[in-house]
Amino acid sequence: MRKIYFILSILLFCMNLSALSRPESPAEKLPEQWRSYHATDRLNYTGKKLYDYIDGGAELYLSYGLTGMTGCKYNGEGLPQVTVEIYEMTDSKNAFGVYTQSRDKEESDYGQGSQSFPDFILFWKDRFFVIVNTQKVVPESQAAVQYLAKLIDESISETGDIPSIVNLLPKEGLAPAGFLYFHHYIWLNAYLFIADYNIINIDDRTDAVLAKYGEADARSYLLLVEYPNENKAIEAYKQLKDKYAPESTPADPLVQLEDKTWFTVWTKGNKLGAVFNGSSKGKTEELYKSTLINM
Repeated sequence: MRKIYFILSILLFCMNLSALSRPESPAEKLPEQWRSYHATDRLNYTGKKLYDYIDGGAELYLSYGLTGMTGCKYNGEGLPQVTVEIYEMTDSKNAFGVYTQSRDKEESDYGQGSQSFPDFILFWKDRFFVIVNTQKVVPESQAAVQYLAKLIDESISETGDIPSIVNLLPKEGLAPAGFLYFHHYIWLNAYLFIADYNIINIDDRTDAVLAKYGEADARSYLLLVEYPNENKAIEAYKQLKDKYAPESTPADPLVQLEDKTWFTVWTKGNKLGAVFNGSSKGKTEELYKSTLINM
């Protein structure tokens, strides 16, 4: 009997220790009232239950390792509703990935990267991606959106690292906010259709970035993928090469396709790179070489 009591005591101690060490959720900082607004609906969704809240839009967050979404809806008499959504991902690179899928320009007013509109603020920080919005812009609702975004930003004490593969992108010619980070193949065709299947074996063990270069009327696309090992990179290289440029060689990697655009694919160590839709051989080669130097 004493042994059972001892084991139960240890279990209770561990449970309490775990609770004490658990980082506080930013949602716990959300007030019950702010000025004329009152919290009327607390949000809490985990895993695929997110489909109950945003049917058709949950796939984005689930593909980036969502652990849960918390938040709150605020209402006030005669005022438009304000909603806070805090998406917690498995790690900071996933929160950053969701952010790159969502923003149209880069700002730094909130978190580690943000975008603001009169009725809408989104940002990422550490492992969190945050959206605060209002149904209609009036002075009171706009002030509430800004206040709540700032409050959440300040309540997240840690910061996260941008995935290192993003740093391999050449800066020259990169379109503003013109890249997205991902590790699920469904996003491979986000900017440009490449294949209707997982042609380069992207999964949770790979880091990938797809970027836009040049003006809209002469746009090139750079794909970079980092694999767990060199063999995986070579395998993906062969599959992409066989589809687009079977006649290319390491000595002559640039190929003009039937639509008159230029293409090239290469590997370096455990990384794969490819340029699609090059407007000229010279520009494609320039992007290829500048990326290769970074790799």
